[in-house]
Amino acid sequence: MAESHVVSGLVAKRSEVSGLISHYQHEIARLQDDMQHLDATIKLFDPEYYLRTIRAKQVRQHSRLFANGECHRLMLEALREMGGQGSTGEIAQRIHARKGFEVKAVHHGVDAMLRRAASSGLLVKGGRNESGNLWKLADLAQ
Repeated sequence: MAESHVVSGLVAKRSEVSGLISHYQHEIARLQDDMQHLDATIKLFDPEYYLRTIRAKQVRQHSRLFANGECHRLMLEALREMGGQGSTGEIAQRIHARKGFEVKAVHHGVDAMLRRAASSGLLVKGGRNESGNLWKLADLAQ
């Protein structure tokens, strides 16, 4: 039979998760009600407006490690110090040296930032090595 403290801990966690689910279900219902009011107001001003053309705005979670835009700036500084190209691991090491955070924690955030920068055309991915993907500043890649 399981230890009583294990069972009581699991019961407490289940209670917490159940409470969160209930809270977010109420929040979703409130937001859906708000959206219906907004839709009705839009239709008052423009009855022909096709509401399905309105795209949902993406909500991003902000990093607890970096201030707004700081990771991007540090990533670009690291790349410039390395002559415009480097691997994910090398860039994370340089940011780690500057900020003093654990390399593993920095690596995940830097990898996401590098991918976003590549999708916007700022960087070009140039293969892989033992320390991760290789990146080049787009103006140097030509």
